[in-house]
Amino acid sequence: MGQLCLTNIRGGANDPRKRIPLCRYAQDGTPVKTVRFLQEQPIFGGVDDQAMQSIMLLMRELSFAAADMIVQEGEDGDSLFVICSGSVEVLKACPTANSEFGKRIAVLRVGDVFGEMELIDLQRRSATVRALEPVSVLALSNADLFQIYESDLPTFTLIVLNLARELSRRLRSIDDLAVRYMPTNSRPDSS
Repeated sequence: MGQLCLTNIRGGANDPRKRIPLCRYAQDGTPVKTVRFLQEQPIFGGVDDQAMQSIMLLMRELSFAAADMIVQEGEDGDSLFVICSGSVEVLKACPTANSEFGKRIAVLRVGDVFGEMELIDLQRRSATVRALEPVSVLALSNADLFQIYESDLPTFTLIVLNLARELSRRLRSIDDLAVRYMPTNSRPDSS
């Protein structure tokens, strides 16, 4: 119990953030949070075992306490995060929000990903993400993605296509919401 099945090549004892192992062995010797966990997530779908193990070695392990801000709207950001345990809320600044942090637009749980927009467009964070309970995440930075590009172009291409699909799904969902809340008397401009 507590043995690592993969080690992280980054960070060290001086890292102010708590570290979590990439993979532990349960009492019965079976691995928990393995390569399979990431391969089951849409952004890593189709990535083979060997490539996924290499990617896991690039990823940073981070943990946060309940109510910790993981990312803040308007900050610079260059990483995406995969939630390994716990849940987070996504908050967007809004003048009519009941919270100082903004209006809640989503709750994300184990397996969900956030921060992918900043990984692709290199813009500031579009929303604040706050832990609702203790949370552990694996982070993949833009520099990590570039390293994958340099060392394994087919895997890089697959990840970028998966990211594009995920962003497209979210955009479709926003389109559906926009139509649902559109005033019924509004008509498209026919000019």
